[in-house]
Amino acid sequence: MITTAGRKLIASLNETQAEAVSNCSGPLLVLAGAGSGKTRVLTHKFAWLVSEMGVAPSSILAVTFTNKAAREMQGRVRKLLDTDLKGLDIGTFHSFGLRFLIRNSKDLQRIAGRKISTIIDRSDVRSLVKGIMKDLDIDQKRFEPGWVIESISRGKVEGDQKLLIPRVLEYPVDSIFQKYQQILIRQGSADFDDLLVLPLHLMLNDRELLNRERERFEWILVDEYQDVNRPQYMLLKLLAGDDAHIMVVGDPDQSIYGWRGADMNMILNFEKDFPRSRVVILEQNYRSTSNILGAANGVIRNNSRRKPKKLWTSRANGEKIHVLLARNEREEAAFVAGEIMRLRETGYPFKDIAILYRINAMSRLYEEALLRNDIPYRIVRGTAFYERREVKDVIAFMRLAVNPFDSAALERIGNVPTRGLGKKSLEKTGEYIDRNPSIFAEMIWKEISQSGAGLAGKAKQGVCELAVHMGRILERRTDIPSVIDYIMLEMSYEDELGKFDPEGWRERAENVRELLSVITSEGGLETMLAEIALVTDLDIMDEDTERVSLMSLHAAKGLEFPAIFLAGLEETIFPHYRCMDDPDNLEEERRLCYVGMTRAEERLYMTAARSRVLFGMTQRNGFSRFLWEIPDEFKSTEDRGEEESSFAGGWPNRRRWGW
Repeated sequence: MITTAGRKLIASLNETQAEAVSNCSGPLLVLAGAGSGKTRVLTHKFAWLVSEMGVAPSSILAVTFTNKAAREMQGRVRKLLDTDLKGLDIGTFHSFGLRFLIRNSKDLQRIAGRKISTIIDRSDVRSLVKGIMKDLDIDQKRFEPGWVIESISRGKVEGDQKLLIPRVLEYPVDSIFQKYQQILIRQGSADFDDLLVLPLHLMLNDRELLNRERERFEWILVDEYQDVNRPQYMLLKLLAGDDAHIMVVGDPDQSIYGWRGADMNMILNFEKDFPRSRVVILEQNYRSTSNILGAANGVIRNNSRRKPKKLWTSRANGEKIHVLLARNEREEAAFVAGEIMRLRETGYPFKDIAILYRINAMSRLYEEALLRNDIPYRIVRGTAFYERREVKDVIAFMRLAVNPFDSAALERIGNVPTRGLGKKSLEKTGEYIDRNPSIFAEMIWKEISQSGAGLAGKAKQGVCELAVHMGRILERRTDIPSVIDYIMLEMSYEDELGKFDPEGWRERAENVRELLSVITSEGGLETMLAEIALVTDLDIMDEDTERVSLMSLHAAKGLEFPAIFLAGLEETIFPHYRCMDDPDNLEEERRLCYVGMTRAEERLYMTAARSRVLFGMTQRNGFSRFLWEIPDEFKSTEDRGEEESSFAGGWPNRRRWGW
């Protein structure tokens, strides 16, 4: 019997949305097309479980793929339940893994022999791998560090999680991996993959711990299920158990991360993996006009590996998709800039407009066109946000305080501000710390503040001063604002900013203070540091900033704009040349096009050039097949005719092409 509160809760939902929210009889797969209200369904499901099914909010695990999506979900749930709920388990897979390892830290030490104080981000991983390759005398031109890092990651996630044995690794990754793991363990650090692999390892080796974790959660809600990789899938299966109370929301047509381990088979096989499951399909789109949806449907229906559905909308037809076939890349970029100015004159603010491209290197062309027209813009990347010097410095102070074995942090800020600690002195300090029998940071820093780590003269005075500062940071570890104030003022880091950037130091200081608005951790310094490593540009994007957004198609996932320019639609660019000979990869490229098209709410432009200079070479690749897959009724094509200048290139050196 639905209560009055329950009827009120689903009153604003359409029929299929309401079915997904109120059906609690067993495993549920919600196939949610682009713009069909999946976040609305997830948050209303959470509220329904609490208000109608009597489930405690803390007994619901909700996982998604970005911190931004998690924060939005938390805010909506609190609003629906009209209460400021504490301790909601809503976050990313990696943040769940982090919380899991924190609450099971003793079991982690007992079972895996690991103690984790800090999470290293992507730039730290790269620095570490490059250092190892240098020590092992491995040629970084022959074996690119990025390829090594990717191989290490795949080795971890595709290995034996129960035994913590990676899949078979070839030379030189095998020797690099071995030393990489040794350093992580010695430093008390973990990388992003560890946040998935280590929880799996603990649950697979301790039945009591597994049962304890299962009892924590009555229900599991999963967003973007089409993007899960194997460790994430295994985590969900273990936590759900045989009597699975789980609802997953996703769309196979938007699975675009196969290149980094996502496995679309997980959503396609959901009904096999979870017997007695039901399927609800959300096809009504609330984002885009009818013409945009018709065009996107026309493209995606050419894929064979998908669950049939057809998006529709009650909105008006709107403008047809404007397809520009330019003579060259300069004409294409000039068109984009000119059309943005025209849109601005008709009432579109710059913040409502985005330019999407397949290859990051293409952004320069559009940046130059925007600059020539005095159009403000921002580059949005999906990588780690904390790459600014001043922010990384302050984080390094914190990391070193809680984890003296963090050699990267010691090397970065041991002599900032200058305190007489050169490279040799810092190396000797690191060696002294490694020999220290204590595992407690407070004891290590106290001992160094008295002994000077075996150094002499000015270096001894400097390391004693550093150790005192580290101890005082630890004394404030539960008060993050106080920690930042101490670093900026008492450690004179703000003065240091003024020395190396006299004109911009105030803005740099504000960037440091921004840490407080992005991370509002209740778990103290260690938890904050771990969470910081998971934050990306997308999580801190200021949507009120009056600038055009430029980003790759992959970074655009989860976003939407009234007007979208999808640029560079030529064969070997989009679809990317690496994908053209593999049917599965080509279908993923088509899904990527579908995702890009469905980011647009009102206006969609798709542009291509007959010839394009890219990576210093002129090439004619032919227009993308995706343009021809759009039915004529949904598009208006502007063909600028043949390129006037002669073809002066040849095929590019394809090894130089990037994602």
